[in-house]
Amino acid sequence: MATPSPAPVRPGRFGDPMAQLAAQLDDLATLDETVTLVVRAAVELLPGCDAASITVLRPSGRQESFAASSDLAAGADRLQHELEQGPSVDLAEGGAVTILEVPDLAEETRWPRWVPRVRAEIGVASVLSVPLLSTRNVRGALNLYATAPHAFDRRAVEIAAALGVHAGIAVRTALLEHDLAEAIPSARLVGQAQGLLMERFSMDPSAAFAVLRRMSQTTNVKVIEIARRLVEQRTEEASSAGSAASGSGATAPAATPRHPTGSATGTATGGTGPAS
Repeated sequence: MATPSPAPVRPGRFGDPMAQLAAQLDDLATLDETVTLVVRAAVELLPGCDAASITVLRPSGRQESFAASSDLAAGADRLQHELEQGPSVDLAEGGAVTILEVPDLAEETRWPRWVPRVRAEIGVASVLSVPLLSTRNVRGALNLYATAPHAFDRRAVEIAAALGVHAGIAVRTALLEHDLAEAIPSARLVGQAQGLLMERFSMDPSAAFAVLRRMSQTTNVKVIEIARRLVEQRTEEASSAGSAASGSGATAPAATPRHPTGSATGTATGGTGPAS
C-alpha cells in the first residue's frame, strides 16, 4: 500500500506556516513522509523556488538524494552526485560555509563541470543550498532550485535557513528511527545464530559471537550474512529431518550447524567444537 502524501503546509490552526510545518513533522512516522513534506514545504513557502531536494552524506561516504519535489531537482542532484561537485557536495564536506547562495549560475565558476551541464540539461539558473542542522553524524543539505536568475531574495534566504533547522531535526530523528528499524531484525538474526552455536557447543554468548566473527574474517563475509546462512541451514535441515522422520516413524536427529562454506562448525574450528 502506498504511503499517503503529507498534507500541504498552509496556515491553519497554528497560524504560522513554519509552526504548522514543525507540528506536521513531529506527527510523521517514516523517513519518506518526512523528507517529502520538507521539500514540498520548501517550494510552497519560499518565494522564487521552483524545485527542492534533500541530499544526505551517510557515514559510509555515499551521498544520497532522499527526496526531490520534481524532475528538475532530481536531475540537478543526479549531476552533482555523478560529477562529485556542486553546492550540496560542498556542504556535505562540512566546510565553514553555512549557506551557499548562487544568484546566477551564468556567472558561477566554483563548479566548472556541474554548472554548464545543470544549466543546459536541467535549466537551473539559481541555487540556494542550506545545511541540515542538528544532524550530528549525518550531514546533508536542503537544495533549492530556480529556473530564473536572482530568484531568492533576503526573505527567501531567511526562510530557507529556518527551514534547514526544522528539516535537520526531523530528518535526523527519522534517520535514527529508520536505521533502528533496520538494525533490529539484523540483531535478532545474529542472536538466533548465537543461540544455535551456544546450544550445539555449550558456549556462552560472547564465545558464540567470537565464532561468528572468526567465520566472517576467514570467509570475508559479513557477520549478518554468516548468521543468516547458519539460521537458514538449521531451518532447512530441521525441515528435512522432520519430513524423513514422519515418513519412517523415527525420531528426527538434531541438525548440526555447519560452517557457511559447507563443513561442520566444529571441524572448521578444530576439535569437537569451536574455540572461544
